[in-house]
Amino acid sequence: MTTSIESRKKLEAFKQAFTTGIEGIVSAANIYVEAIDDNPKNADLFRDEFADWIPESAWTGFEAVGRKWMHPKLLMGGGGRFSSKIKRLPYSSQERIFGGEKFPLMTHAGDTLNVDIRNITGDQADQLFDGSHIRSLPQQKAYLESRKQTNTDEVCIEELLPYKIVGSRVHFRKDCVLTRDELKNLALTV
Repeated sequence: MTTSIESRKKLEAFKQAFTTGIEGIVSAANIYVEAIDDNPKNADLFRDEFADWIPESAWTGFEAVGRKWMHPKLLMGGGGRFSSKIKRLPYSSQERIFGGEKFPLMTHAGDTLNVDIRNITGDQADQLFDGSHIRSLPQQKAYLESRKQTNTDEVCIEELLPYKIVGSRVHFRKDCVLTRDELKNLALTV
């Protein structure tokens, strides 16, 4: 069994080797981009030469890293469950995220939290990300207001119906009358 000191040394050695490896991948990505900028047919040459080592799908990531479209940490899934959203952001925003910068997030009460994008909920991610940029506070406020309106509309429509579907059961409201066609349609939805 290893001691905590030995484990710490192994952890540090791993960190050093991993960091060196990522730096090597970034250098390789830069070389790849230079080569395909010189001649686009070089992409095929590289892919053929390294077909046994590098899957076809990885070359897009190498080009994105070499052109600084994608942060190298995203190659290995950095960014957690929101890595696909982070990939769509400009490189400068990706740098800020991986640098640990906190971004303002408006709460439903109108307060502002400073959050690390890598540690937010799915609903907060939907609020914060708008395709290729991070929403500003006024944009977030508009987003939250639009969500309130959508939820209100859904409640109003549900209240107009003479029944309510809960799971696989239909709960009829008092004095409910349905035509034959409405009953057929209801039976098909449950």
